Amino acid sequence: MKNKKLIYVLSIVIIIFIIGFSFLIYKSEQSEKNRIKKQIELDLVYNELDSISILLGDKILTISQLGGEIDSLIIIKENIEKEKKEFRSRAFTQINKLQGKVEGYKELLIAQDEEINKLKLINEQLYDENKDQKVEINTLNSTISEINKTKETLQVKVNYASRIELKNLEIFGISKNGRNYKNSFKNRLVNKIKIDIEIEENEIAKIEIKDIYLRVEKPDGNIMFDISKGSGSFIFENRELFYTIKREVLIDKLSKSLSIEYIKNEDFMIGNHTLILYTDSYIIGKKEFLVK
Repeated sequence: MKNKKLIYVLSIVIIIFIIGFSFLIYKSEQSEKNRIKKQIELDLVYNELDSISILLGDKILTISQLGGEIDSLIIIKENIEKEKKEFRSRAFTQINKLQGKVEGYKELLIAQDEEINKLKLINEQLYDENKDQKVEINTLNSTISEINKTKETLQVKVNYASRIELKNLEIFGISKNGRNYKNSFKNRLVNKIKIDIEIEENEIAKIEIKDIYLRVEKPDGNIMFDISKGSGSFIFENRELFYTIKREVLIDKLSKSLSIEYIKNEDFMIGNHTLILYTDSYIIGKKEFLVK
């Protein structure tokens, strides 16, 4: 009888132990399930924070390139990164709070999409305006270029028309007793030559003092040259030329006459000589004379 009672008691104890142990196992499993569930929720929230941080970084770059304001967005991104660093150490009870922040950040991203669209629209309008301005500027530049070409053409014509024009050019051999031999003379009869120049009136000529260079070419092609009588050289069309005589002449739109004399220091060469009158940029005229 005692054995039966003992067996009964032990059976009850074992049953109670089994029930208690089963309950503990159940509670442990439920706790683990809850922990895993909350960990999954935490991971989801963390991943959302990470994705939002990346997207916000992209939008900051886009807004910056479009010329928008990004200072406040940079501060928000820094706060998100701080949230991520502190995230793992937070209690599970803060999930709802974090999820609320995540929703707020999502709304911020949507707002930035709207800002980006506005900035893109503004930039497109500016691009169209700039394109129109470029067309106008190109048209204006073309017009200015054409005006400058016309101006240059007119200036060339004016420069040409304002050149010194000869009305007459004569060469005389002068004897010691003052007798003149026009354009042809014997060497033994003359001791100098005289060049008479008549310049035409020119209303559009620039008023200035201009150098006139006289080159007397001998029959052998050499230049009549004597430094003691003022001979020298000048630059014409990028090359050096020698001249026989140089004179400064006041060009004042009016016609004028001048005479230039050259005393010989040696016999003139027999044959045709050529007198050429230059400025530093063009030939005024030329004339031949004969020495017999």
